[in-house]
Amino acid sequence: MRSRSKNLILAIVISIVLVGIFVAGYTIVDQPTIKRIFQIFGGHMPQGIIQLLTFIFFFWGLLEINERNSRVKYEKQSFGMGFLPEKEHWVLSPEDINELKIKMINYEKDHKFLMTDVIRKASTKFRANNSISDVIEVVSNQIRINQNKAEGQQSIVRYLAWALPSIGFIGTIMGIAQALGLADRASDPEVLGQITANMYVAFDTTLVALILSIFLMWFFYNLQENEEQLHTDMEEYILENFVNRIHVE
Repeated sequence: MRSRSKNLILAIVISIVLVGIFVAGYTIVDQPTIKRIFQIFGGHMPQGIIQLLTFIFFFWGLLEINERNSRVKYEKQSFGMGFLPEKEHWVLSPEDINELKIKMINYEKDHKFLMTDVIRKASTKFRANNSISDVIEVVSNQIRINQNKAEGQQSIVRYLAWALPSIGFIGTIMGIAQALGLADRASDPEVLGQITANMYVAFDTTLVALILSIFLMWFFYNLQENEEQLHTDMEEYILENFVNRIHVE
């Protein structure tokens, strides 16, 4: 929760700075096309508040995804730590498995990987009844539990990706409502300009939200693929280099 709050605060800061740049550009620049671009991304206040919220959700999601990807990268290091024998024809006796469990316990005093946790629990199960089938079940169940935990930790990103278009639609409704509120005075050129500005905002908010949502969803699905591949590779690695090497007399 602490890291999530940190990501939210950082996303707010980034978004405020970014919208501040757009507001400054919209105020200073006179070239119509560039001015319009600044307006689309929140340069026209107070209508730009919706875009500010959209940016906050977008960057918050990106930071959460980056944190999860960093965790995946960290866990992948365990494949190169030499926890399990990888040489051909190497077998593990019950004594070897007992030593392996002690090794995992000692290693986890300073560092902890998902792999060390699975190996430790599998070793404990084997010591209990010397059953390879039970060890396979423990490994599969623990990998599945880790996958479920990972999916649960993705829930905030899933929510943010869903909420992004919704924020844009809220901005659209607000813009249209403001424009309709001025419709009875549309004959006044000044009021007509306000109606036009409100309609711009109405569709700009949805446009920005949908564009950012597309990018966020791409990064999110990439994260899902990385995490699923991590757990699949881990199960395969443990089965091949631990379970398949157990020798029971």
